[in-house]
Amino acid sequence: MKNFLTYLFQSLVGWLSRQPLVQRLDRRFPKVFRFLQHRFDTTTFIGLPLTILLFVIGINAALLSQLTEDVVESEGVVHADEAFTAFLYGIRSEWLSHTFYALTQLGTREAVFAIGGLATIVFLYRRRYTAVLAFWLTMAGVGLSVQYGKKFISRDRPTEVAFYPEHNFSFPSGHATTSIALWGILAYFGYRHLDQRRQRRLTILAAGVLILMIGFSRIYLGVHFLSDVLAGFLLGAMWVLLGISLMEVMSYLKARKKLRAS
Repeated sequence: MKNFLTYLFQSLVGWLSRQPLVQRLDRRFPKVFRFLQHRFDTTTFIGLPLTILLFVIGINAALLSQLTEDVVESEGVVHADEAFTAFLYGIRSEWLSHTFYALTQLGTREAVFAIGGLATIVFLYRRRYTAVLAFWLTMAGVGLSVQYGKKFISRDRPTEVAFYPEHNFSFPSGHATTSIALWGILAYFGYRHLDQRRQRRLTILAAGVLILMIGFSRIYLGVHFLSDVLAGFLLGAMWVLLGISLMEVMSYLKARKKLRAS
């Protein structure tokens, strides 16, 4: 399927390049067309894959901006948040609350340093220095964006139903942002270096389930609204995509440098 889609896209690009209007524009603006051709090259990551990734990041940022605006200005979003929180509070049980409380710790700052430290040791042992840089830049971006996002929006938490006290602002959810960034980029590294397709799929599936459960735990425990978690997922996903882009581009440049030196 992947080869078929690549062939289909290359055929479409080839057909467009043969059109008279496109050829006239190509002769008039050759540098622009060379740039565009490189952006849609399917044989290298800095071509079409990077173009698609940046496009997705742009959509992600637009959705996050719209959600933030709705939280600040739309009463409908606020009412939906409060209704969902009240529903979960009505069915809350003691044992499940303690289970989710334990699970939610996997999205904390402490989890980042503990698990990230272990991952760094593995990366350094295998001389994956680019992976170390991409990982910690991603997590640093998450920390700074969450911190300033909370201060900028200054949304109060649903303290009346909170299972335990939290003392900072609510939007976006730092746990949701951290969980998708931490486990998402680790899943990417696992997918990148695992050989068997089944192992790759299980890695992605396990990370996805864990991220969703951590996000849900924040709402179930009454320390965040639904929109807080959704915003955290969007923000965290944006940092994961930026981290992946950085990793792939640096790996490409490193490989090209080695090729030129040989």
